[in-house]
Amino acid sequence: MSGAGARSTSGLRPLRLSLGNAPPLDVPARFIALGGVSMVAGCVLIAIWADQVVAPGGWATPQALAVTHVLALGFVTAVMSGVLYQMLPVVLGARPARAAGARLVWWCFLVSIVIFTTTLASGRDDLAPIGGIALTTAILGITVHAGSVMRRSTRWNVVGLYLVMAVGCLDAIAVMGAILAVSLRTGMLEDPLALLAPKILLAVGGWLGLVLVGVSYQLVPRFNVSSVRARWPRPVLGLLVGGLILGVVAVSVHLPAPLRVAALLPYVAGAALYLHDVIRLTSARGGPASSGITPIGQVAAAAVFLAAAMAALPAVAAVQPWPQVAVSSALLGWTPLAISANGARIIPFLAWTRGGVPGAAPLAADRIPLPAGVAQLALLGAGWLLLESGILARSPGLARVGAVLSLVGALALPTLIALALRGRLVRRASSTQGSRLEPGRHG
Repeated sequence: MSGAGARSTSGLRPLRLSLGNAPPLDVPARFIALGGVSMVAGCVLIAIWADQVVAPGGWATPQALAVTHVLALGFVTAVMSGVLYQMLPVVLGARPARAAGARLVWWCFLVSIVIFTTTLASGRDDLAPIGGIALTTAILGITVHAGSVMRRSTRWNVVGLYLVMAVGCLDAIAVMGAILAVSLRTGMLEDPLALLAPKILLAVGGWLGLVLVGVSYQLVPRFNVSSVRARWPRPVLGLLVGGLILGVVAVSVHLPAPLRVAALLPYVAGAALYLHDVIRLTSARGGPASSGITPIGQVAAAAVFLAAAMAALPAVAAVQPWPQVAVSSALLGWTPLAISANGARIIPFLAWTRGGVPGAAPLAADRIPLPAGVAQLALLGAGWLLLESGILARSPGLARVGAVLSLVGALALPTLIALALRGRLVRRASSTQGSRLEPGRHG
């Protein structure tokens, strides 16, 4: 082979991450690590402020607003931003955003979240515009990076459409959040809280919901060794987006409660079809590629997603305290379950592959004992149920226990993954040492 040909071949060597083009690991890892810390912080704060959180009208207290934003921004948005940085180049076949710019955005995001949540917790409305504008700028930076990847796309599929819609919702809620923050100080809007209901719908049902479902349609088929493929991704997208738009319009123009509920019914139908697809994929002949907690967690997350969508029906009808139930079901219900299910497969894979350790394909997730993995998911599920029971019954004790169980479940996942990785490393080192000691292997 000529020198030029050799250089060309070396320039096209396979990526160490077999899922496709991806940024340096520290970019999505920074966002995901922030999400993990924020999940822990949010559970601790709920346990401390449970009395204020579950009280009638408690959603508007400084403590509840601070907890909500710690979870919605620090946990959910941070994790999903890390997912976007990791998966958008993979899905769209495009060059990732520059790592230096992504790191700068992460620092801006981190600092602005600290400023904004501290401002909310202290009740200092006069300082809210500072954190709000900084946070909006950081979020827009994330969407600019996502847009740059989309612009360089070499292929499009339905998953890409989900992510495009989700990023559009993220832009909208960032701008609305800045307007709300500024209005708290300046009185720019006569009724700034009128933006709150559509903002929540766009945040939970749009940004978070569309990312969750879109990424699931990318990952669940990959984790399945059968020939069965998803049946409803396009109808689900149409129903979710259609229900979201109708719901936002209905709450914005203050339609009567029955019409607001009817407007959101397509979204619930989309959630039901999505659950059907997940069950069909994970139970197909041939089975999922992993016998561990991944398929169990995927079905559980999809089921809670449907439950949260149904809880949104009385929520948009202004039946209290269902708005808190719908929002908390997203933040501490289906999101942690989905992250646990897919993270148990992806995090060990990335750790091994990016670390240069050969043989990463035998998934470390399969080394997590099934009882331990199910117990971790059960802790998250029980924590969610007790938290919702506490909100509905106005019981700080139930909410506090639910937050503690969610905290233990969140901490259990990295522990199980670390033990699985450590076990594989020990076994690999032992097998390597044994092969070196076999007679006739050298010389």
